[in-house]
Amino acid sequence: MAERAHKQREELDEMGELVVFPGAAAAPADEPGPVTPPPAAGPVQPAPEVLTGELITDAEYQRSKARKLAEQAVSKLPAKWQSAESAKQAGAALAGRAAALPFRYPAAVGRGAVVSARAWWSWVRVADFYDAAKSSDSLASRWQEIAVVRRRRGVVTVAGAGTTGLAGLVTELTVGSVPLLVAGGAVSLVLAAAGRRKDGSPGRQAVLGGSRSLAMLLDGDNLIEAFRAAGAIGKGDPLYFVERPRQDSTGWSMVLDLPPSRRASDVIAKREALASALAVDEVRLILERVRGDRGHAGRVALWIGHSDPYAADPVPSPLASAASWDLWRPVPFGATARGADVSLPVVWTSLLIGAIPRQGKTFVARLPLTAAALDPHVRLIIADGKGGKDFRPFEQVAHRSIRGSREADARRLIRVLEECAADVADRFDRLSEMDDELCPESKVTPEITRDPAHGMPLTVIGIDEVQNFLGMDVPLDEDNPKGKKVGQRICELLTFIAKTGPAAGYSLVLATQKPDAQVIPDGLRGQLGTRFALKVMTYQASETILGAGTYRAGMDASKLLTSHKGVGLLLGADGETELSAGDAVTVRTHLLHIAAIRAACERGRVLREQAGTLTGDAAGQNDLADLDPTVAARLAGEVTATATGPEPVDAELLPEVLELLADVLGDDEHGLVPVAELAARIEWTPKRLGEELRAAGVPSAGKRRVEGHPNPVAVVDVDAIRAALGG
Repeated sequence: MAERAHKQREELDEMGELVVFPGAAAAPADEPGPVTPPPAAGPVQPAPEVLTGELITDAEYQRSKARKLAEQAVSKLPAKWQSAESAKQAGAALAGRAAALPFRYPAAVGRGAVVSARAWWSWVRVADFYDAAKSSDSLASRWQEIAVVRRRRGVVTVAGAGTTGLAGLVTELTVGSVPLLVAGGAVSLVLAAAGRRKDGSPGRQAVLGGSRSLAMLLDGDNLIEAFRAAGAIGKGDPLYFVERPRQDSTGWSMVLDLPPSRRASDVIAKREALASALAVDEVRLILERVRGDRGHAGRVALWIGHSDPYAADPVPSPLASAASWDLWRPVPFGATARGADVSLPVVWTSLLIGAIPRQGKTFVARLPLTAAALDPHVRLIIADGKGGKDFRPFEQVAHRSIRGSREADARRLIRVLEECAADVADRFDRLSEMDDELCPESKVTPEITRDPAHGMPLTVIGIDEVQNFLGMDVPLDEDNPKGKKVGQRICELLTFIAKTGPAAGYSLVLATQKPDAQVIPDGLRGQLGTRFALKVMTYQASETILGAGTYRAGMDASKLLTSHKGVGLLLGADGETELSAGDAVTVRTHLLHIAAIRAACERGRVLREQAGTLTGDAAGQNDLADLDPTVAARLAGEVTATATGPEPVDAELLPEVLELLADVLGDDEHGLVPVAELAARIEWTPKRLGEELRAAGVPSAGKRRVEGHPNPVAVVDVDAIRAALGG
C-alpha cells in the first residue's frame, strides 16, 4: 500500500500539479510521516494551517483537467451559446434562414447580376479615368486616350463572350450538360455572394453609399461587436446573458453581465458611443445598473426602442382629475421611455429645474405646485419672476403670491422669505420641546403638519425664473449703496430655508432658464436635493443643474433633442427620497394645461375653506407683520452664518480633473504652473486640461513667462485649483 502511494506521488510530481481538496481525508495510517519534535518551553504558538490532500489516479487527474479546459472554453464562447434558451433562439433563427433560402437565393443572384453588370459597364467605359479627367478639366486632352482604351476593352469583351460561348457549345456537344450545369452553379454562387444583403451595404449603387442600421439578432454576436467597438469591453472579452432578450411593442430589453474587469458605470458613461455602434439615436438606448440583491457592479440592463419613445403625445397628469392630494405621497411626475411611472417626492427635499426657453420648464414646475394646491394642509407661496399668467391660478390658494420681478416685488419676496425663515427657527424650537412619541426624530410628521393646533403645515415655496430675483443688483439699504444687494439677501434666505427647512416641513421649487453658477451659487444649489434638467445648450449647464461629475457619469441634458419638450433628466442627490442618488432617470413629464390647473386650484380653495386653512393673500390678509426685533436679530445671524459658512466638498461629486490633480499636486506647491506640465502629470493633453479646468470653475491665468521656458506659456494658478478643491 505504501509503495503504491509513493509511486502515485512521484507520478504527480512529474506532471507538476497536485489537486488539493480542503477537508479531504489524511494519508493512510501505515504511511510514515514526519517526526514532530516536542514543543519548546514558552508561550504556545498557534499551529500553522495544514492543507490535506487526496492522491488521485492519472485517469482522475486527466478528467479533472478536461473539465477545467471545458469550463474555460465555455466562458469564451459567444453569448449565443451560453444558455439553452439562447441556443434554442439561435437554432430557430438559423432554421428560419434555411426555410427562406429558396426564395432569397434567386433574388441574391439577380442583385449580383445587376452589380456585376454595372461593374462591367464601368470597366468598359473607363469610368474612373473619365471622371478623374473631367474633374481635373483635362478631358479634352485625354479624350483620344480614353476612346482608345474603350475600344480595346470593348474588343476584349466581345472576344471573351465569343470564346466563352464557343467553349460552352463544344463542351455540350462533346461531354454533355453536366460541366455546364456545374459551371453555372458556381457562377450563381459568386453572383449571390456579390448580391447578398447586409447592414452597411452600399445600396447596390456604384456611387451612393448606404447607411448603417440596427440588426438586432438574438444570437448576441452583433451585440458583442457593438460593445467592443464602443470600447465598453475588450477585444477578447465576452458578454453573458443573465436574462434572455425580450421583445415587446416598445423595443428590445435584456440584462447582461460584463466581464469581471468592467464596471456597469463605465459602460453607461459610453452610452453615446454604444448607440453609434448599434446605429440608433441615444434617446432610443437606455442603460441602467441592476442594483440590490439581483445585481452587482458589473450587471447592466439594456433597452433599445423600436422608435423614438419621446415622440408620442404626452400623457395627461392624473392631478387634472384628482379630487385632492396628500403631499406626503410622491407626486405623479411622468414616465420613462418604457412607460414606467415616475413619481416626484416633495417632502424632505427641494427641487431645482433648469432648461433653455420653451422646453417646458414652467409646465414641469407647476406639477408639484398643483399637488400642493390640492392638499388643504399645505401652505403655498408663489413668486412668478416672469409676471405672466402661468402661475395666476395659484393665487386662489396661495398664502403669499408675488407677480413680477420688479424691485418692489423683490423686496416683498425678501419680507416673505424672512417670515418663512423666522417660522423655520420657531418650529425647531417647538419641535425640540415635544415628547418623543409625537416627534421622535426632531422632524415634522404627518400628524404634526395636519393638526392646526401645532401651526406647522407643510410649506412649499415655488419661484419661477428665480434668476430674475437672485441677479437683482440693487442695494438692500438705500442709504448704503455699496452694501449688500437685494439679490444677495434673497439668496441668503433661500439657502437658509433649503438647508434647514426640510426637517421643519419646508420645500423649495426653483425654476430657471439660466442655469449658471454665477446666478445660482454653489451654496444654494448644493442644498437642492432633487434636480431636473431639461434641454440645455452645453454639458457645463447640465452639470450646473445635476451636479459636478454627472457628465463624466454619462448624464448630459445637452444631448436631449429640442423637439422633446418636457423631457429631462431627473436626479435625486440627497439620499432622503426614493430617487436614486447615483443615476439620473430620463423622464417625459405629464402634461397639465393651465385650465386643469385652474380647476384644481378651485377644488383646493374649497378644501381649504372647509378645513379652515385658507390664509394669507388668498384669504385677503395681504399685510405682512413686522418681525420681532429679537427674532430679527437672531435670524440675521443664523441666515448669514448658513449662507456664508463653508460647505464640505463631496469627493464623489468632484470633477474628474480635480480628482486627478489632487493626487499629483505637492503640498508645498503654490503659484503659477504651466498647463502642459500639469497635463503631463495626469497624462492628458493641454487643451483638454484647460477646457476641463474652466468647466470646473478654475480660471485661466493666461500666458506668462515662467522659469525654464523662454517664451510665454499657458499657466494656471495652483492656489485656484486648491480653492476649487475646497482646501
